[in-house]
Amino acid sequence: MTSWWNLFPLTMILIATLALLIFDEWRRNIVAMAVLYLGIFILIVQVMPLTLAAVKLITGWMTTLILALSLPKKELIRQTGMTANRIFRAFSFGLICVIAFLVSKTIGTALQIKPEIAFAAIAVFGGGLLNLGMKFHPFSIIFGILIVFAGFEILYASIETSVLINGILSAINLLIGLIGAFFAESYQQEGHS
Repeated sequence: MTSWWNLFPLTMILIATLALLIFDEWRRNIVAMAVLYLGIFILIVQVMPLTLAAVKLITGWMTTLILALSLPKKELIRQTGMTANRIFRAFSFGLICVIAFLVSKTIGTALQIKPEIAFAAIAVFGGGLLNLGMKFHPFSIIFGILIVFAGFEILYASIETSVLINGILSAINLLIGLIGAFFAESYQQEGHS
C-alpha cells in the first residue's frame, strides 16, 4: 500500500460491500450504499479533480435516494434462520478480497494506478457479482448492478478524467436507479410485498 491513509476509505468500502452482501433488509442496504459511495469519493478524490469526484458522490447518493423513496415501508424479506447463508456470503467475499489483494499490484502496475485503488475496484466489482449471483430478490439485483457499476467506476475514474465520460457514467448510474425504482414499483403492485 503506497498511502496508509487510504485504509480508512478502503475499510469503509469493504464494510459497506460486505453489509450489502449479508443483509437483505432494504434499510440497511440503503445506508450501506450511501457509505459505499462516500468511501469511493474519499478514494477517488486523490486521482481526479474534486468537482468530478463530488459529482460521482452526489450522483451515487441521488441514486440511493431514488431507490429509498421507491422501496416499501415494510420489510420485504424476513430474516429467520439465515445465519449459515450469511456466513457463507461473508466467507465468499473474504475469498474475493484475498484474490483482489493478490492481483491488485499487478493490475495497478499494468494500468499505472495505485494498488489500493485497484484492490478496491476489484473487491467491489467481485462483491457486486457475488451479490448478483447469490440473491434473487429484485431489490437485491438492483443493488448488485449498482455495486458492480461502482467497482467499474473506481477503476475507470483513476484512468480517465474526462468530464464528458464521467458525466455519461453519472447519467448511467442515475438511469440504473430510475429503472430499478420502476421495477420495484411494478414488483410491489403485482402483490409480492
